[in-house]
Amino acid sequence: MSRRLKKTHLFSKDVAALMYAYGDVAQPLPESVQCLDELVSGYLVDICMSAYRTAQTVHRNKIKVEDFKFALRKDEVKLGRAEELIKLSKIITDAKKLFNSSEGKTVKRARDMGEFNDDEGDEDVEDDQDQETEKVAERIEKKETGRKKRKTKKKNQET
Repeated sequence: MSRRLKKTHLFSKDVAALMYAYGDVAQPLPESVQCLDELVSGYLVDICMSAYRTAQTVHRNKIKVEDFKFALRKDEVKLGRAEELIKLSKIITDAKKLFNSSEGKTVKRARDMGEFNDDEGDEDVEDDQDQETEKVAERIEKKETGRKKRKTKKKNQET
């Protein structure tokens, strides 16, 4: 366990909520929360230091995701969960980019048409946004089906 902690009580509220979620009382003892908070903080510092040492061995100053994966390599459960969270994070950021790009086009189109000048234009903008998201979803589906068709064509040509 690392003694490098300068600031404690970083996760007190979260730890108390987790304790309650796992069957403790609604207001756990402050000593229990403090103890678990120190353990969690110490564990995180140790993992970060291990990832930092890994980055230093390959002569990098910045820590990458692979360094954390390497630090967690001995614990398959934690490594699997970390990889799952990394994938979900990527999916969420891609979906946000897709949503923001399609939303920006809709807002620009609505401004060009002058729909922001009247009060009833808000409903039209929402309808346009719904239509735009439907179009984006259709484009994604078409791409997926096109990929499947290409894969089956390639398989048929190989046989």
